[in-house]
Amino acid sequence: MKSTFDTLVNSLNLKHKLALEWFQKNKEKEFKGWVPNLNQDILLASKAKGIYKPRDIDFALSIRLSKNGPYDDQIQHKENGKTSLKYFQENKNLKERDLEYTNIGLKKCMKEAVPIGIIIQTDVKPNSKYKIAGTGIVRKWEEGYYFIDVFNDYGEI
Repeated sequence: MKSTFDTLVNSLNLKHKLALEWFQKNKEKEFKGWVPNLNQDILLASKAKGIYKPRDIDFALSIRLSKNGPYDDQIQHKENGKTSLKYFQENKNLKERDLEYTNIGLKKCMKEAVPIGIIIQTDVKPNSKYKIAGTGIVRKWEEGYYFIDVFNDYGEI
């Protein structure tokens, strides 16, 4: 039987699907310096912004939680083993959320139940490290925060 994750990514274009499968398969792996590219034409994240929305798709592909970033992003590990995130939108002005193409891409993920990859910075420069937290589903947006549930190792929430 297919997992919820597999079902949700099944209809995406091939590059998008491959990228999200990479995030899910590399859950808990840590990378020194920066996250690798999947291949020459598939980037997984952007150093410039916390939300990465590739040019050629309508959805955000990944989010990055920065250790000393300007936003109060939060990881919540629950007693039942589930993980969720509170991830602040790009742009501190709540009324300007939809002026940012990255927020529009993340909002589209929420509306259409398209997973996103999750990267967490675990160490800052000069010894930067990034951990892959897998993939998640954006459940809602409230007061600037996107609420995201993280898929477990079996592709379930």
